[in-house]
Amino acid sequence: MTTEIVERTDDYTVELESELGIPVFTYERFVTGEELREAALRWAEIIEAEDIDRYVVNTAAFMAHRDEDKQWLAETWIPKLLDLGVRAGAGVHSDSAVSSLEMGRVETKLNEIDPEFEYRTFTSDADALEWIAEQ
Repeated sequence: MTTEIVERTDDYTVELESELGIPVFTYERFVTGEELREAALRWAEIIEAEDIDRYVVNTAAFMAHRDEDKQWLAETWIPKLLDLGVRAGAGVHSDSAVSSLEMGRVETKLNEIDPEFEYRTFTSDADALEWIAEQ
């Protein structure tokens, strides 16, 4: 996987996978509330500017999202991405039972939003990119 760094902050890094043209958004630390919203909205700006229809988000720095953040992601952020033409997303979580269970719930909730959008979770960027490349 060859990537180019698009943007880096203390909260996140945005890289573009060169061959596939797929952005990989990696949280560098746990963020919640307004910090999470600001990062997610910035990522939506990048998706729009680059006219991207698929993405990978790495939340391995999180054990779990807070309920209000999951609600905002499902009700506000994903619909915004759908409006921008995004049709698939892949999430990467830490390799722990708690994270796996939590991200399984997130996957189910996000897949219920729109039949044209598909979201899957993985424990590595490589697996997520392999799947998203086929979408």
